[in-house]
Amino acid sequence: MIDNTPQEEGRIKEVAAFLKSKGYTKRTVKTYCSILRTAFHKLGLNFTEGEVEHYLAYRNLAPRSYNLNRAVINFYTEKYLVYSLKFTKAKVPKTLPKYVSRAEINRIIFHKKNIKHKLELSLMYSSGLRTCEVIRLKKHNFDLQNFTITIRQGKGKKDRQTIIKPSLIPALKKYLSRLDNNDYLFPSGNTHIAGRTVQEVLKAGKRKAEIKRKFGCHDLRHSFAANCLDAGIDIEDLRKMLGHTKLSTTQIYLQCRKGNLKQAAMKLEGNITKCVIE
Repeated sequence: MIDNTPQEEGRIKEVAAFLKSKGYTKRTVKTYCSILRTAFHKLGLNFTEGEVEHYLAYRNLAPRSYNLNRAVINFYTEKYLVYSLKFTKAKVPKTLPKYVSRAEINRIIFHKKNIKHKLELSLMYSSGLRTCEVIRLKKHNFDLQNFTITIRQGKGKKDRQTIIKPSLIPALKKYLSRLDNNDYLFPSGNTHIAGRTVQEVLKAGKRKAEIKRKFGCHDLRHSFAANCLDAGIDIEDLRKMLGHTKLSTTQIYLQCRKGNLKQAAMKLEGNITKCVIE
């Protein structure tokens, strides 16, 4: 536990109240306050740009963490110290999203006995839901007749719609008929299950299916995007289903299209001299 001064704690509470008034999520507010609490402990409430740069370098953070810390501290300096950070962001390695095959997800789901766990993973894989979205689903978010799910207040406080795979409808109907008066699709007491619970469900499923390759819940969403493009779904429609603001964010999945690569390999095979490796 970091021991901040009363003045520093007072400033953190002030920042939290400001962020809440702007509609930031609890998770985002918590992240901002945690980063500032650590920074204040080392730098105090007033500091120079050079001190910030040295502080971040000293912490030896991974590139994404470095940039997140820089962004939060820059928010603070702009609002309270009247200057912006000019030093550059860290370079983040550009990697392709991980792709989970249908065979892998089917093996995982096959080893899950609980229908709730099967649906949690299936909805992320076949509807492109984030973990934080699947745990907050409510019964009235589903239009089973039209194969659609409405996501309320997803990332960025945006509503959107995405699809339900028709083969999931019977299982969903059966599951919904068993729910009690709790509004949440995946309840825990009077609220919903935690995101960590879903992550553990996937982890246990991989272990039982003897899948050693590393991937997580968000990679199921990546796989949905790649599968949609392979199926010929328009990229603009996919952007809306994923809830991306910019099309460029969705276009990264074009590089995951296995169909295009396979077609390219077959075309190349027909246009070059065959070589035999003995």
